[in-house]
Order: sequence, then structure tokens, then C-alpha cells
Amino acid sequence: MSRFLMATVPAYGVANPSFPFTRALTAAGHEVDYLLTEGFRGKVEQCGARLIPYGAPLGDKVISTPKMLPAFRHLFAGMNDGIRRFGNRYDAVIAGFNPSFKQVQRELDVPMILLSPVFLQNERVLDHLLSICTEIPGPMRSLMGRRWLRRALMSVIGPLVMDARPEDFFDLVGAVSDTLNITPASRSYQPFPDDFDPATTVFAGPTTTISAPDDTFPLDRVASHDGPVVYATLGTVFNGWLPYFRIIADAFAGTDALVVLTTGSREHLAELEAGGGFPDNVIARSFVPQSEILAHADVCFTHGGFGSATDAVAATIPILTPMGADQFFNAYRIQELGAGRVLAKKDFSVPTVRAAFDKAMTEGPSTGLLELRHSFRTAPGPDGAVRAIEAVL
Repeated sequence: MSRFLMATVPAYGVANPSFPFTRALTAAGHEVDYLLTEGFRGKVEQCGARLIPYGAPLGDKVISTPKMLPAFRHLFAGMNDGIRRFGNRYDAVIAGFNPSFKQVQRELDVPMILLSPVFLQNERVLDHLLSICTEIPGPMRSLMGRRWLRRALMSVIGPLVMDARPEDFFDLVGAVSDTLNITPASRSYQPFPDDFDPATTVFAGPTTTISAPDDTFPLDRVASHDGPVVYATLGTVFNGWLPYFRIIADAFAGTDALVVLTTGSREHLAELEAGGGFPDNVIARSFVPQSEILAHADVCFTHGGFGSATDAVAATIPILTPMGADQFFNAYRIQELGAGRVLAKKDFSVPTVRAAFDKAMTEGPSTGLLELRHSFRTAPGPDGAVRAIEAVL
């Protein structure tokens, strides 16, 4: 048995992908302590791990952009203080998104393993993704596509926002571990997988998001519905564009489709309900058991966050409308592989939503979708990642 210290920041899109790996480690007989905020205690303990809380007084889940940006510097500092304080008591440290990864790795006397929440980046991967993301905002394209601009940006926002001094974007999302780099991408989903050293890289493949139990959600209504089931989400961060939910509700009003909308925010749900409510065939909640709903869905409209996008690929037909961050890369990579379709924000309307849905229902799962889904199912998964961790130790 080995002892591991895991650590990441308390954003859903970063923390959630780590829990299947946490569970796999404890199931293999290893002891896991997890540096994370108090709001994630339930999920950590469900995985058989012990929470070491940090981030007080910001101890709740950080789930929205207004909360996230001011809190990030404090949270990164708290996480890395914990790694430095406790890390050498363990056989290895397993860390997620961490702009100080390289520096902290040099300071520890034990191996530091990367558990990335997204696929890995290098110069060629980034150039390719920028070339296929036709609707990516111009300022973002300029910043990301020019090395000197990226590095200048990192030199400013690193100390201000992340309590770190990363040299480049790749210090955040590259293969930064000298020991082992684990990504939830499969080899098929990862652009240019052969660019990454096979001795220190594991393409574990995505795992289904672990949904919190919700006895109040009418899952039996979804499971027994005779017509098509449509699921729609904008995730928990870039979910402030409320017309998205209204357009989807209006697109299927008066049809035999059952629509499940999750706003990712109680405030957004209240605002939508105050603005006129929803048709009878729409179930709107702030949070839902996503994986259970996708098991019955025919089409998923999603923002393209890594977890939601790969959950949709694994279960149904994705139609992707990226809003920010890595969503453009995920959405256009899935479209490039023929596994889904991008419906850009500027084109998002009742007619285009209905047209995209009708096309998906008529054509069914594409060859590209079936091939990408197969790559997910045949990837090593968390158990394979655990075997790789045991091997390097």
C-alpha cells in the first residue's frame, strides 16, 4: 500500500474529473488524503479518501466566474502551501491544474504526478486547435497564437491571479510532470498523441461524471418518456447567457420532446422562472444528475466543457456551443472527429436549434461518434492509471 496526497483547486471542472481516479486508488488499497475545500468533503469521502481542507474562509465550492477570479490567487496559494507542508510525508503527490507545478515539483523529495483535467497541450497541439476553432474570439486567438504575447500575459496574470510565475500557457496544461502525466483524453481525442513521451504519459480516457444523488429529480419521468429526450447545459462557469435556455425551451414547446435544462446556478434559474417560466414539457433545475439523464437522452446541447462534452459523446449525440476557456478546443475537436456538431453562439436561434436536432435524430450516431465513443470505452481508465502510478513508484 502507498500513501498519496492529492490536490487541486475547487472548481467543478477541475475537481470532478479527479474523483474516479481517487476512488480507483483507494479501491486498489492505497491511502489517499485530498487537499481541497470543505465544500467537496462529501465527494472526497465517497471516494474513500480523507479531506485536508484549505481555502478558509473561501471554503465553499467555487462555481461561478465572479467568485472564481478574485478567489483563485488565495486558493492556489493555500493549495501549494499544503503541498509543501505535507507532501514529503507521502509516497507521491498527485496534483491537478496548478500553475506552480514545475516549481513545487523541484522542491519536493517525492514524485509529483500530474492528473490533468483536460487533454495535454504543446505548441503543435495549440496551433492546430486554433486553426480549427473558427469561432474563437479574436482577442483570445491573438493572445494564444503568439508565443511572446502568451508569455507576457502569463507574466502579468500569473502573480496577480494564480500566485505563480508560469513561463507559458503550457505550464498550466502541458505535460509538466517529470514522473507521470495522466490525461482524461483518449489517444483518439488527444491531438498528436505521439508528441508526448509514452514512458511518462497515460491517455486514461474520460470517465462519466459522478452525479450527486438527488431524490427530488423526476428521473422516472425521463426514463419512461415515449418521445425524444433533450438535455441542455452550459456548465457551472460560463453559464450567464440565459437566452440559451430560453431558446431551447421555445424550440421544443408544443412538441413531443421532453427537455431537461440545468442552469448551473440557482440565481439563473430563478431569473428564468421570473421571466415567464417554462412549457410543461421542460424540466428546469439549477443542478441535475447529469449522467443518469444522459443515459436516456437522444441529443445533448452543451457548452463543450471537457466533462459535459465527453459525457455526451459517451451517451448520446452532442451539439456544442462553446462559451469560453477550453470549451472551444473541446467542441471543435469533437466536430473535427465527426463526433458532433458546433452550433456557434452567433447562430443560436429557435430555427437552428430545431434544425440541428432534426438532423441529429434523422441521421443518428455518426461513424465518428461511434469511433470516439469506442476509444473512450477501450482506454485504460482510472484503473489503468493506477497501475501506471504503481509502476513508476
